Formats: sequence, C-alpha cells, structure tokens
Amino acid sequence: MKTVHYVTGTPRSCSTLLCNILAQNPKCHATASSGLNDLIYPSRKNLSDLGEFKSMDPKDAENMFCDWARGGIVNAFNSLTDRPIVFDKGRSWIGYLDLLFHLFPEAKVIVPVRDVRGILTSFEKKRRKHPAYFEAEENPATNFTTIERRVQSWLASPKLGIAVERLHEASTRFKDKLHFVHAEHLTESPKQTIMKLYSYLGEEYFEHDFNNVEQYTSEHDGVWWPFGDHEIRREVKPLKKEWNDILGRQLAETVNQKFSWVNNI
Repeated sequence: MKTVHYVTGTPRSCSTLLCNILAQNPKCHATASSGLNDLIYPSRKNLSDLGEFKSMDPKDAENMFCDWARGGIVNAFNSLTDRPIVFDKGRSWIGYLDLLFHLFPEAKVIVPVRDVRGILTSFEKKRRKHPAYFEAEENPATNFTTIERRVQSWLASPKLGIAVERLHEASTRFKDKLHFVHAEHLTESPKQTIMKLYSYLGEEYFEHDFNNVEQYTSEHDGVWWPFGDHEIRREVKPLKKEWNDILGRQLAETVNQKFSWVNNI
C-alpha cells in the first residue's frame, strides 16, 4: 500500500510545477490530473440509489462503502509505480473534504493557490496566444466582448468560479488541516516553501534542484485546452505580476478587493 497525499486547489497555480518538483525525490510519485476521486463519485450515487444497498442496514452499507473506498485509494497506484509515496493531483478533492477526512482523518492535503489577478491574467494570455480555440463560456454577443466580460465569465465558470468557491469553504472549515502553497512563494522561495511542505507531511526532506526540474508528469488537458497545457519550465523563476498591463489597473484592483482573502490564507 502507498502513502497517498492529495494536491488540489485553484487552476494556473503551479500545481504541475509543484508535483514535478516533488517527483525529483525518488521516493515520490506525482500524478498528472487524476480521476481517482471521480471513481468514487458514481459509487456514492449507487450507495444512495441502488435497491441492494437500500435493503441493508444503512450503517452497514455506509461502512462497506467507506472500507471499499479506503482500499481503492491506497491500492490504486500499485501497478503504476514502485515509489512508496504518491501525490494525487485532483482538482475535485477540495470539494469533497468531508468525505476524504471521514475516510482518512489524518489525510495530508496540499492546496496550491495564487493571487486571483494572476490566474485571470494567465487565462487572458492563453486566450490571446491561442485565439483559434473556442471555449465553452465564449459567446461573442454577451460574454467575451471585453476583458471585463471575460473576467466575469471566468469567475462564474466551472474552471475558476467553482474552484474559488470551494477554496473559500475549505479555508473556512478545514484551514488547520490543509497546507496552502502560494504559487508566488513557491516560485520566489522554492527551497523554503518545499521545506515547510515536507514538515507538514512528516516526510524526510530531499534536496531538490530548482534550476533543473524535469517534466515527470505527462498530460494534455483536452477539456480545458488551451488553459490547461501543464507544461513547466525547467528553472523555477518568480511569476511575473502583469495584471495591470493585461487586465487593466482598475479591473485588477476590483478583482483584488474581492479576492484579497486568497493571498492571506
């Protein structure tokens, strides 16, 4: 059985970089975007809906489901890697923390976050770089005619809006159980940031090479392309704070006023 830690947070917040840094440690396997939590989701529905479960004592049925889920999670990576520690990167874990901590009360959950102005700037830059691609929220007549409308659309969309809502809930209810990794801290002070992470995990620190981070994970996010390219630069460098240039100073300040709490968790 593996020791499984969980990586879940907001998009464009250096979670791929973080996982590839951790994978430099020969004891650690890091996943690309993982559907492990999504294997559990339909089983929860069956627990509620199937007549076979309804005929059981509800406590017995719930215990059966939880034992099955625990076994599935800790054994899911046995054929994928010989490394004993796994970092499962799944965006949806943050929305199911009640279940996760019910299954594993001592679970270690790493939450990459980023200044929301930086996330929106990254979205806009990706859109400008790949203008041929149409995305689900795009409607030239109503949503995407201006940068202000694009920001409003992204903040209401599953790719960002739901992620931020889940982050707020998680930071309110589970703050003491989670470890937040700010993308700005990771890229500006990588060694100190990773050392704090190892301390949270209770794992022995490994000396990482932040000037030569090889791409361990392999992923093409066809669902969120071009926003989810998941390619990293080999050298860890500070993120550029370009939101005044890309979003405009007034819009950037409006976003900051609404979401400054993200920078303080």
